[in-house]
Amino acid sequence: AVVSTQSTGERSQNFLFSAMLNNTQLGHLITHDQVSLFEKELEEHQLEKLPNEMSILEAAVMEHNVLAISHIYMSIRLENLAYLLRVSRPQAEKVVGKMITEQRISGYIDQIDGVVFFESVSQPWDEHIDVVCNKVNNVIDVLLHHEPSFTKERLEAYKC
Repeated sequence: AVVSTQSTGERSQNFLFSAMLNNTQLGHLITHDQVSLFEKELEEHQLEKLPNEMSILEAAVMEHNVLAISHIYMSIRLENLAYLLRVSRPQAEKVVGKMITEQRISGYIDQIDGVVFFESVSQPWDEHIDVVCNKVNNVIDVLLHHEPSFTKERLEAYKC
């Protein structure tokens, strides 16, 4: 909610990290340049390395980008994924494998062909939203049938 508020406000346009913030909110890829710009503002202790020699920020951005990539591609070669993430192939495979195991993304790795396959998972709330939208459409159809002028007038007032 805070990211949503910050990324849509007028002041965010002048905010140094607005592009990174917007990409985070929208689930878009975060670029290396955006990370570098953000890192310059961090304190030394905030840049400490994890056992995999990445900073917490780098690891978080990499996982964010894997999630974003999983929404863009149905499958991707590990070499291409590694290139997009700016890491080695084994590192990309390890991160994706961990995220799949933790059920943060849905998919599997074909290690023989070196391909990651992402699976689309519908969320329960997506199905509920579809049901509600269909019911609202049905109500509007009934209203249009029984009270066409009133319904059209109301829909125009709400710009529907």
